[in-house]
Amino acid sequence: MSILTKILPALKYFRVDDLTMDGSTLIIAGTAKKAAARCPLCGRRSRRIHSWYVRRVSDLPLAGVAVALCLRVRRFFCRVQSCPRRIFTERFPDFVVPHGRRSQSLRAALQQIGLAVGGEGGARLARRLGMPTGPTALLQLIRDLPVPDAGHPVAVGIDEWAWRRSARYGTLIVDLDRHRPIALLPARDAELAAAWFATQPHLATIARDRSDTFANAATRGAPQARQVADRFHLIRNLGEALEAFLLHKRTLLKEAAAAVADEVAPAVVPIPSAAMYPGKRKESRPHAWKERAEEKSRQQHERRLAAYDAVHDLHAKGADLAAIARMVGVSRRTVYRYLGMDSPPERKRPGRRVRPERAAYEAYLVQRWNEGCHNGRRLWREVRAAGYRCSETTVARFVARLRRGEPMRRTTRTSGGSVTSVQGPTARQVALLLLCRPARLTPEQERYVDILCQRDALIALAATLTRDFAQMLRDREGGRLDAWMTAATASEIAEVRRFALGLTKDYAAVQAGLTSVYSNGQTEGQITRLKLVRRAMYGRGNFDLVQRRVLLAA
Repeated sequence: MSILTKILPALKYFRVDDLTMDGSTLIIAGTAKKAAARCPLCGRRSRRIHSWYVRRVSDLPLAGVAVALCLRVRRFFCRVQSCPRRIFTERFPDFVVPHGRRSQSLRAALQQIGLAVGGEGGARLARRLGMPTGPTALLQLIRDLPVPDAGHPVAVGIDEWAWRRSARYGTLIVDLDRHRPIALLPARDAELAAAWFATQPHLATIARDRSDTFANAATRGAPQARQVADRFHLIRNLGEALEAFLLHKRTLLKEAAAAVADEVAPAVVPIPSAAMYPGKRKESRPHAWKERAEEKSRQQHERRLAAYDAVHDLHAKGADLAAIARMVGVSRRTVYRYLGMDSPPERKRPGRRVRPERAAYEAYLVQRWNEGCHNGRRLWREVRAAGYRCSETTVARFVARLRRGEPMRRTTRTSGGSVTSVQGPTARQVALLLLCRPARLTPEQERYVDILCQRDALIALAATLTRDFAQMLRDREGGRLDAWMTAATASEIAEVRRFALGLTKDYAAVQAGLTSVYSNGQTEGQITRLKLVRRAMYGRGNFDLVQRRVLLAA
């Protein structure tokens, strides 16, 4: 009987009178075992029966078959004269709540399904498992769950999450020691976050990004806690400063890419024309979308040239930057960028961007194609064996271009007269190369960075400062921060100087971020999970539901 009680907890309170099947549902008729019941108000036992009625309760399925219990429940007279309850119904609180239609076990199972999957998906899954319910009822079961207590965290991370991007934000707080979210706030507000911090007297560490909102909240709500600036945001801010600096060096970036391509592939074999292959089309006409993209690119470049000329003309006449931005119709950042450029902005032509290492193995593919090897998989194996990191799909697409007889596009002639298909990396890509660990760079990438540093002293200085800061951040050597900031503020690179001066405004948190084991990476990961939860809720993601799904299913 003990085994049956574990399978059907209702057998602990009822004896089975009958078993029937009603469609796909197993109906179990039962009667209470105990002869007496206690009054829910005074607690006195009574054996005097007033009447009977049948109560239907859904329970956990058996072998995937839905189970419903038809229970013969009794009403009793209360024997205590002073008790306000004259008649009461026997109750089974461990099995089912008063007036409930589902057993406690079934409610708990449906709540876990709702927390993990949501309303619509949870209802479909529950029906497949023999627990039929609707999405609204499932969401209500989630709402019935209490919000868990945050406990007494010592180290927390705080960051924002988007209800609607660029319009409305909330706040997520994560316990960095337990690796789980402990609070979800409906707005990104310093007052709200400070009030929550004030309820946690044991807080010793608060990891955050570099926004003033959370810095003020931590200072006001938990003045005893040490604030830690997130290392990811520090390295990202440095990357943004590098990108702004390298935007003025775009011509040099292209020349260095062409030089690397000439070294690794000095003779680029031209792609054969379609006339060499009978049955193929003789010319390749650009697709309609490419023609539209080309026209759009030309129009945008004309507008940029006009804005560039207008900015320089107004600046020469003595207009201030705010007036220039207002009259030309661009942002102040664009005005600063145009004034710092030695030549007009170049046109960004639509099309695929070819990296130096890709140009090298594409030249090898063309050579092997002309030698008679037209098997894409074999060519891919050959370039992989040669040490190039490329996927089979990439090689297959390039071989398809060869098979169609498409000519090489976007050629650039270098100063030496050679023609290469290298357009050059963007300023952001070069900034990432400087931030990356040197051991992870390919030989072509290392050579590209070396050429840049050899041709421009400022880029060499930026590379040195960047790698020093990145190494200091990775090894958490915060003791070198003062020396680095002195070197950065004394450099001739305005963007790096501004980054270093910005660190002084949040010096204590930055210093802690470069020495503490805590960071905000856990919080970023929980926000990614929160986004997945919200997108799977089919628009029924009110704050109370999101709060319980994020906190209870952690």
